[in-house]
Amino acid sequence: MSMSMGDMPAGSMSMGDGVPSLFTLQKMYWAVVGSVVGAATVVNVLDRVLARNRLRDSSLTPAKPKSLFFNIYATITATAREVSYATARPLRVGGLTLHFPPLGPVLIMLANLVVVMVLSFYKLDTLDPWKWENVGYRTGFIAICQLPLVFLLAGRQNIIGFLAGMSYVSLNWYHRWVARTLWLTTTIHMGFWFRNWGRWNYITYQLNNDPLAKRGFAAWVILTFIVISSFAPIRRMSYEFFVIQHLVTFVGFIVAVWMHAPDEVKVWVWIPIGLVVFDRVARYTWSAYANLAIFHRKTKSNALWAHSATFTPLPGNVTCVTIENPGIRWQPGQHVFLTCHSIAPLQCHPFTVASIPEDNRMKFFIRAENGGTRRFFRYASKSKSLMRDGQVERMSDTTIFIEGPYGSIRPLRQFDSVILLAGGMGATFTIPLLRDVVSAWKMESNGGKEQTPTRLARLTATKRLRFVWVIKSRSQLTYFDSELHSLLADVNECRRTNPNFEKEIEISIYITCDEKLDPPISTSLPLQTHYPPTTESFPQDETKNVFEKDDISIHSVSAESELTPLPVASGGGCLPGGGCCCTVQIEDEEISSTCACTCSGPAPVPSEKAALDVKVPRSEELASNSIIYPNILSGRPTPRFIIRKVLEKAEGESAVVVCGPRGLADDVRRSVVSLSDERAVHKGTGAQGIYLHVENFGL
Repeated sequence: MSMSMGDMPAGSMSMGDGVPSLFTLQKMYWAVVGSVVGAATVVNVLDRVLARNRLRDSSLTPAKPKSLFFNIYATITATAREVSYATARPLRVGGLTLHFPPLGPVLIMLANLVVVMVLSFYKLDTLDPWKWENVGYRTGFIAICQLPLVFLLAGRQNIIGFLAGMSYVSLNWYHRWVARTLWLTTTIHMGFWFRNWGRWNYITYQLNNDPLAKRGFAAWVILTFIVISSFAPIRRMSYEFFVIQHLVTFVGFIVAVWMHAPDEVKVWVWIPIGLVVFDRVARYTWSAYANLAIFHRKTKSNALWAHSATFTPLPGNVTCVTIENPGIRWQPGQHVFLTCHSIAPLQCHPFTVASIPEDNRMKFFIRAENGGTRRFFRYASKSKSLMRDGQVERMSDTTIFIEGPYGSIRPLRQFDSVILLAGGMGATFTIPLLRDVVSAWKMESNGGKEQTPTRLARLTATKRLRFVWVIKSRSQLTYFDSELHSLLADVNECRRTNPNFEKEIEISIYITCDEKLDPPISTSLPLQTHYPPTTESFPQDETKNVFEKDDISIHSVSAESELTPLPVASGGGCLPGGGCCCTVQIEDEEISSTCACTCSGPAPVPSEKAALDVKVPRSEELASNSIIYPNILSGRPTPRFIIRKVLEKAEGESAVVVCGPRGLADDVRRSVVSLSDERAVHKGTGAQGIYLHVENFGL
């Protein structure tokens, strides 16, 4: 009566006429998985070919499909995007807001679930008690063959990500849901064995006396704990604890499965172990190269480590970490993992690189939260206090270790028009992308061409840039004041040196006083663009512009400079009788009434460094060259209106990139889907495609 997977070789056993063997069913599952990965790889390759062709196209509309093949591909892509990007509106239950993932990933995971269930129950009568053993065998074999996929989707050095052109961050969502499907399969596997034993009141006896049953039940308990602890509310309680327990429970789960599984299927356990070893070896090897000074030119010949960083406190509990002359290259929008043992021992967190490679420095804006990020800010604050008191001439450099870079986004230079929307610290992701396109404009305007064997016709096909930054208060403008001034100065210089320069750039900054841009402290989120700001803001004395916390008093950077602030071009919707006007939804920037946001603090003043390094164009120069200077508005933007205005001018495929709170991302998704359907993109109307990239603010 005691039956389990290990009692007999079952892989080749017959379960009836026309039913494949268990080994064959496992191969069928991986044939489906391989087909999906193969299709994603083909799409990735076609996208790369398309990007290359656009840069080689010397016509006036390089981002518009020219051949019949790419016209058909554009139509198929537009239809698939409308389905994939669709997102249900958030569901509010009491004080909670539930956000739903986009339809595309949901359909993929539902398809995976359907495949697993079909393979588990194909031609099996679950109502026949004499078939319950067969169901137990079948679901056990299908469950264990899913293990490699769980680990393929989890690694930072990700094989599927490389083939499909996706970041491990995006694949992590699939990793969790494949693991939950695995849990469901193992639960069915265990349930049917229990159901079979239950006919003879044999369940307790088996769990007490059968080693295989004990090990299988232990594996299920561990997997259940892993699945429960991976849900976002629990994960966000403490990210450091989540990572540690996830690694420990993973080891326990793999050991229990290996001891429970028969020898004929142990290969499905060894493959995940191999994937973990590959990921770790690749990461540690690359980290050794990136961080050992022997592999890089250093001014100090006796230095062991390649990188040191300076820590500078900024308004809003933010630390600016700067690494000069980094030993690795990166692309705009990517992130790296930072470790600084002298400040936050044994902690490793990922942060978006807020600078571009041309700066020859890595810059990070890290909002202080519990744990390591709070220690970063305390260290920067103490250094700043000592410098202000004249005890040190400059902040000392601190040894720091980097791992990466990671992250993937289609190169934006291939698109006709680019729309970038950021909420709060999401600007650390979008501003480097903005600067990268402008740097290509500058190089082209100066006559520079990218020297490659194929002699590309241009550096970028982008004609229009639209940048929108939604912030809680004016003080956040100090983070990127020099970058914004320098960027506009570059465009102004392009117009002066090149009479045929016809690029367009428009920048709008919305001040909302929205607490959702500064949500409660959480240390579970992986990227700095993914680290939400904290509501535990430092008390601010607006007359002195001083921030105080943890017995540390820091004068804001903006208080120490003497430059003219960024001009406030317009505002939106002053409330009757005065008061805060930041919550008004702005439908049209051009007709918004002028109004300062009275609840967001004083306007920021660019830093002294910006005054030395950047020549800010005068207003008359800007007007004469048709550059739209940044609009600072009080209120909330309407993404649909902003995106529509750009699409109406687009002569080729456009890109929409958003990074910020879930509410902003969902609004942008719905706007893109609605506009794509309304304009009948690539369906005979002449409207061009819309590529959407959503960088998650939190996981």
